[in-house]
Amino acid sequence: MSRKQAQEKLSEAEQKYRTLVEQIPGVVYISPINTTAKVAYISPQLQQLLGISPENWNPDFLNSWLDYTHPDDRDRYCQAVNATIANGEPLSIEYRMIRRDGRIIWVRNQANLVLDADGQTQLLQGLLFDISARKQVEAALQESEARSRAILEDQTELIARGLPDGTFTFVNEAYCRFFGLERDKIIGQHYKPVVFEEDQERVFSLVNSISLENPVITIENRVVACQGVRWTQWIIRGIFDDQGTIVELQSVGRDITDRKRVEQALSENEQKFRAIFNQTIQFIGLLEPNGIVLEANQTALDFAGISREEVVGKPFWEAKWWTISSETQEQLKTAIASAANGESIRYEVDVLGRDYQIITIDFSLRPILDEAGRLTLLISEGRDISEYQAALRERHKAEEALRSSQDFLQKVANTVPHILYLFDLLKGTSIYLNEKSVTVLGYSPEEICQADPQWFINCFHPDDRHLCYDVPSRFVNLQDNEVLSTEYRFRHKNGDWRWLNTREVVFARDANGSPTQILGSVEDINTRKQAEAILRQQAEGERLITEVTQQIRQSLNLEEVLNTTVNSIRQCLGSDSVAIYQLESDGSGNFAAESLGDDYPQRLELTMHPFSLNRDFSDYYQGLPKVFHDIQESDFSADLFKLLQLYQIKAAIIVPILNGEHLWGLLIAHQCAAPRYWQAFEVNLLQQLASQVAIAIHQSVLYQQVQAANEELHRLATLDGLTQIANRRRFDEYLEGEWQRLKREQLALSLILFDVDFFKLYNDTYGHLAGDDCLRQLASALKNIVKRPADLVARYGGEEFAVILPNTEIQGAIYLAETIRQAVRDLAIPHAQSRVCDRITVSLGVVSIVPNCEISPPDLINAADKALYVAKQQGRDQVHAVCDVTPS
Repeated sequence: MSRKQAQEKLSEAEQKYRTLVEQIPGVVYISPINTTAKVAYISPQLQQLLGISPENWNPDFLNSWLDYTHPDDRDRYCQAVNATIANGEPLSIEYRMIRRDGRIIWVRNQANLVLDADGQTQLLQGLLFDISARKQVEAALQESEARSRAILEDQTELIARGLPDGTFTFVNEAYCRFFGLERDKIIGQHYKPVVFEEDQERVFSLVNSISLENPVITIENRVVACQGVRWTQWIIRGIFDDQGTIVELQSVGRDITDRKRVEQALSENEQKFRAIFNQTIQFIGLLEPNGIVLEANQTALDFAGISREEVVGKPFWEAKWWTISSETQEQLKTAIASAANGESIRYEVDVLGRDYQIITIDFSLRPILDEAGRLTLLISEGRDISEYQAALRERHKAEEALRSSQDFLQKVANTVPHILYLFDLLKGTSIYLNEKSVTVLGYSPEEICQADPQWFINCFHPDDRHLCYDVPSRFVNLQDNEVLSTEYRFRHKNGDWRWLNTREVVFARDANGSPTQILGSVEDINTRKQAEAILRQQAEGERLITEVTQQIRQSLNLEEVLNTTVNSIRQCLGSDSVAIYQLESDGSGNFAAESLGDDYPQRLELTMHPFSLNRDFSDYYQGLPKVFHDIQESDFSADLFKLLQLYQIKAAIIVPILNGEHLWGLLIAHQCAAPRYWQAFEVNLLQQLASQVAIAIHQSVLYQQVQAANEELHRLATLDGLTQIANRRRFDEYLEGEWQRLKREQLALSLILFDVDFFKLYNDTYGHLAGDDCLRQLASALKNIVKRPADLVARYGGEEFAVILPNTEIQGAIYLAETIRQAVRDLAIPHAQSRVCDRITVSLGVVSIVPNCEISPPDLINAADKALYVAKQQGRDQVHAVCDVTPS
């Protein structure tokens, strides 16, 4: 081959090499290292990378390269090149460069040394890539990770992760606060110390049961927190590798102490009901309709000195009480037969007590019907009439002692000492500060204590200066040990505004109890305030979710909680509609709460939500959400797709709301304007809120159960069983309350006492059943006459009734008494043995007075009773009134 041909071949090869190099998506360069090497090359991609053509590149390659390297990275770049030249290792470095147009880019420089035949360094041959896009992605990922960590740290739930052996690898700030531990003293430690000792074996067993078949468990147990022993609920999820081996445990916990207390209250109520049954002064028994004894309370057994086995399962009339005579047993059989036919029976009867003592009791039988009106059992009640009043008085004394012993006013407050000071309200200046005032504010204690009050006021930010005016009034109503906390801005000695938090308590008072000196502490919260401002700007959505969670935990009003939840979620996500849909067993339901945007097409008016048409709820029962980024791409039935088009739903998230194992409903977010790619954190937030809604639902149910139980207990305790008007206990309670109220207001209080004339003769003539019916008719007539909400009609005892009339003068009370007397006559209940009239009549005693400290409610009752006695002495069937009440 000739020399010319060889040169042509070489030129052709060089051209192919250049063509290949210029196709590479980066800048290829050859840089001489020493003076003997003359070859230098840089590929045309330099124009695209830095905006410089290869022709304009300085032959002094390294110096030219440094001119376009970011000043902060030049030393690092030179050190890397020198290290490569010195040790021969390949060059690999990432740094910033400045394009000709001034824009900063990130590049990755990779190069190798090329040696000559003598082994001397000749060239640095390398490749330069633009990695700005990758760097931006990395920065975004780091920012996202930081934001996610901030969200995790700000959760009120107790979040922890650990190894399968129970060693902690992570806990959030809420966990540290709850247990009062520092994070670095938790990580690497076992969770055993925080578990209450009696619950440890059960907790360990449940945690060890986590497997692929059982990846998630829920535990309720006691823990040793900073506030003492608390009840917590934990949802623990196992994380497995590809071989199915558990590699990590993730736990989310919450404080359920309040819920446990509600459950305990329900249990205590049940125990109270049983205690009432067994310890009430009345003799109570439960009978089958045929008279066989199902149960007898302990009072009844002790009354006769017999055991439960001697009574239960046997005919009632064969029990010791009734064996006083065969006539008594026959009378009881007749009463049981009447009660089994739906009648309520009541009469007085002599029975045998302990040591065969004969005692008269007030006995009654009442039928109990189910919802269908069928007789299920009979309730018998007996009361030792002679001891009843004494027992009632003792009971009132016990209740009053219990009320007076309760203390609801204990308060404890602590101040955290940063700047400590003592402020004199009379002088308007501080009389003591500690040395930390220099650190926090730049002023010495002497500068502040000796300063003019106006100078001190001017140090407050203009927006916060109102706190300096009329300072004593802020502490007038402050109780001892009660802390007043205030945040404000104060000018540092260098002129900067600093956010401070002051906690103040009353330190001294004058003889009249007015505050004279205030003890306080000041904390520099400037850094915290700045962080809060940044957090509000970057995480407004997360803040809204936190507020919703707090409102859910603080409220027992389920409707309020649900409406707050949907409104806040829609505001946070910026979605068109958010709804909470309550499910029925057939898939139908109703919208418990719904929040719509202004541009949302229309409200869903269906009882069957589109997403509940699919009856496969298996995923929902496992707590799994369903996410639809684009409804058009989803595999829905034609009917469902038509409904979704009707309401213009383009995307949705559906999260189940589980109340225990029951699927209570769905939390649904709609997007209508266009399809939407839902982020993982958005789905996670909805799941967290669904869990909180479930807690609110459970709390609401428990609260309603407690309220219903308490209302039923109060009703049974204050209602007369025969007449269905207030009983003597309710009469005494109400009279005491109205007496105290009207004594304060200095208004009149009237009382009417009346009883049926010759009622014993009526019972002897017509029988006790007719007597009971007579009393019921009188009570019904009373309720029709006395209609003011503040007035109280009560059965005072036997055939005696009482009417309490607050805010009523004597003339009004007399008028009402005459109305009652005439109404009873108008009932025209025959009374052949009456010595006054041929029908039932009543005699009434009326008294009226303005309550004062000289007399008491029993004095009022005694006066009314005396007036009633006079009415009887003067011929009965009349009203006698008095206005003079003397203390007993």
